[in-house]
Amino acid sequence: MSTIRATILIGVLSLLSKILGAARQGFFANRFGAGAEADIYIAAFRVPDLLFNLLILGTLSVAFIPVFVQYMGRGGKKEALEIAGTIFTITAFVMGILAILGVIFAPTLVKLIVPGFDAAAQQQTAALTRVLMLSPLLFSLSSVLTSILHSLRKFLLASIAPLFYNLAIIFGIVYLYPSFGLAGVAYGVIIGAGLHFFIQFPAAVRVGFRPGASWNPQHPGVRQIGRLFLPRVFGIELGQVSLLMASVLGSFLGAGSLAVFYFAYDLETVPLGVFAVSFAIAAFPTMAEYYSKKNFQGLRTFFAQTVVQILFLIVPISVFALLLRAQIVRLILGAGQNTQFTFADTRLTAQALGFFVLSLFAQALVPLLARCFYAMQNTWIPVLSGLLGAVVIILSGIVLAPRLGPAGLALSFSAGTLTHMSIMLFFLHRRLKGIEDDFILLRTIKIAIASVVMAVATFLTLYAVAPWVNMQTYVGVAIQTACALATAIFAYLAAGHAIVLPEAKQVVQVLRSWFTKFTRPLTSAVIDMFTDLR
Repeated sequence: MSTIRATILIGVLSLLSKILGAARQGFFANRFGAGAEADIYIAAFRVPDLLFNLLILGTLSVAFIPVFVQYMGRGGKKEALEIAGTIFTITAFVMGILAILGVIFAPTLVKLIVPGFDAAAQQQTAALTRVLMLSPLLFSLSSVLTSILHSLRKFLLASIAPLFYNLAIIFGIVYLYPSFGLAGVAYGVIIGAGLHFFIQFPAAVRVGFRPGASWNPQHPGVRQIGRLFLPRVFGIELGQVSLLMASVLGSFLGAGSLAVFYFAYDLETVPLGVFAVSFAIAAFPTMAEYYSKKNFQGLRTFFAQTVVQILFLIVPISVFALLLRAQIVRLILGAGQNTQFTFADTRLTAQALGFFVLSLFAQALVPLLARCFYAMQNTWIPVLSGLLGAVVIILSGIVLAPRLGPAGLALSFSAGTLTHMSIMLFFLHRRLKGIEDDFILLRTIKIAIASVVMAVATFLTLYAVAPWVNMQTYVGVAIQTACALATAIFAYLAAGHAIVLPEAKQVVQVLRSWFTKFTRPLTSAVIDMFTDLR
């Protein structure tokens, strides 16, 4: 599969996964609202999620794929698959032991993560944690399969797997919860993790992978993966520290506080996954190539262009999300006639979402900045700046959470992210002796101007439509939001085109070509019809 086709496939399926993930959150909010049960379920996820995210996600593939591809490139497919089999076995053993330890020590871990829960809630959280400890084991093994398939440029099944994971959780919420309570939702998670693994397993077998057929931990390739793997484990992700800290502080804030924080967090990460991370991943090989050839001017130019492309998308999304935060929350989380997600829950979640959105541009630039340092073979700056950002999150969270509740946790997250981004930007600027500052500044000013025009047009549309629809109904909110979205897109592109923002002009040209392509046959058909009538 070509790189372009693979990128389109991954992008489309990633978008579908995000949409299905939003639907999953909608079903969950409809069933539980932002209450005590939602808090318990979310808290039970913390240990399994932390275990998987720190040890596997973004770590295993980074270490595994280069080595696997290296051995495949030498014509040693059998040897590469032998390495994969050994890594699979090691992963199963290590994650299996950690899962067992998680089951045994679940009550102690829960007391550390949610110390503010009462004894009954902690006991229920520990019981759910024990069920969910199977998920990091299944996902870890599935990640090995994903890495194998990606190395061989087979992306379809690996990209479809997350869809089934989300569908299984929805199944657990709708069909298993009535019979098993919260455990039913956890069973849905385990079913989804199992599907994530077994959907990819036949494809891995077809390319020659045989789990358990090889065991050679002394193989140079296995050792090489280990050397690449261990340093990444210590590069603790800022987001994981924030989520863990939110659980600790949120447990003291009253029922529903954790749910409100995580609902808002999940909503604001949708554009990051679709746009920012995709740009960073796609840009990484090019930045690495520029650096390897000592073409620092090329690296500066390419980095600056990518920054502008990200800001062109993220800034207007941030403005729109800030203006319509209540509508977005209500439409996604408050759907359904008998929803448990109240208007009070909507208000609290929208408030937290607003504070998250303040740093959305920084969150979008962090993956690109980090990968630029990785391309220059420097992992210390991203790690240290991330740790400093985590310190800011912890200290500001201690101060803000008691005063502002879940919104204070979101604001502390934004403060930490801005710190993380600013430090990396400062050192990158020094390392490259500039990053096309004038270019970035001029384009950013134009993006800001277009966004302000968009904000005014969107704001006026909200108030113009409101008297004509019933804002107490889902349909009324949906109509108002759709009108505001259409106005926002038109106003942003029109303003960008008027002030000669190249990115806006390119989008307008693409839309014009699409419009011409699809309307030309229709126009011809209409002309033919009238010709026949005469």
